[in-house]
Amino acid sequence: MKIFPLIFFLSWSAPLLGGTVATAEDPSLEISTPPPSLPWHFRLAPYLWLTQSKGTVGVGSFSRDVDLSKSDTLSNFSLGVMFITEIGYERWSLENDVIYAKFESSAATPGPLFGKLNSTLNQIFWTSLMGYRVIECDRFSLDLQAGFRLVSLGSRMELNSGLLPGRSEWYSRTWVDPVIGLRTRTNATDWLFLAVRGDIGGFGANSELTWQAFAGAGVQVSRWFALLAGYRAIGYDYDQAGFQYDVVTHGPAFGMEFNF
Repeated sequence: MKIFPLIFFLSWSAPLLGGTVATAEDPSLEISTPPPSLPWHFRLAPYLWLTQSKGTVGVGSFSRDVDLSKSDTLSNFSLGVMFITEIGYERWSLENDVIYAKFESSAATPGPLFGKLNSTLNQIFWTSLMGYRVIECDRFSLDLQAGFRLVSLGSRMELNSGLLPGRSEWYSRTWVDPVIGLRTRTNATDWLFLAVRGDIGGFGANSELTWQAFAGAGVQVSRWFALLAGYRAIGYDYDQAGFQYDVVTHGPAFGMEFNF
C-alpha cells in the first residue's frame, strides 16, 4: 500500500571584442545583455519508490496487522505509475504528485470447499500543493506549500469454486485531507544539490493525521535534466465509517527531472 518523489539555473557570458577600440559614439558598438528569465517554468519527474509498510488495516470489527517488506511488495506488484508534475509562474507553483499501484496475490484455501483465493488491491495517492517561494538566493530556496492529499483504495477478493460455488467481494474507500508543508533546495556546488521536504495534514477533517517526509541528493546533469535519489516516508492515521488505515510506508526513492 505503497508505493514514492523532488528540483530546480541561469548563467550568461558576454564575449569581449578585441583588436579594435570603439567609443561610446561608435554605432558599431553593441552591448550584449542576457535575455530575461522566463516567468513560467515546468517540471516533469518520473520516479521509482521501493517501499515497505507497517501498521494496521481494518474493516468493521476485523483488523489485521500489516508488516510488508520490500520483497513482499515486489513479489505482489503488478502495475504502477509514479510521477510529479509542476507548473510555476515567478515565485508561485502548482505541484502534483501521483502514485498508482496495483497488487495481485493468490493463495490456496484450506479444505475442498473453495479453490484458490485471489486478491487484487488498487491504490491511488494524489498530493496537490500550491506553493510560494519565500526565500530564493544563489545557493538556497524555500517554498511554503498548502493543498490536499487524496487516497483511494479498492480491494477485490475472489474465491474460486470448489465444492461450493465461487464468490467475490469488492470494497473501496476514498478520502481527502488538507495538508501544509515546505520544501527546500540547497546547491552544494554547481552540479550537486540537496533536497528536503515535508508536509503534515489531516487535522481530523478525515484522517486524524497524515504526514510525509523526503530527504535526498541530486546531480544537475544539464540545465534541463537532473538525477535524484533519497528516502521517502508517508504516514496515515485514518479511522472512519468502519474502515481503519493506520500505516507508515517508507523506502528509498530514485527519479529523474526534466525542467523547461
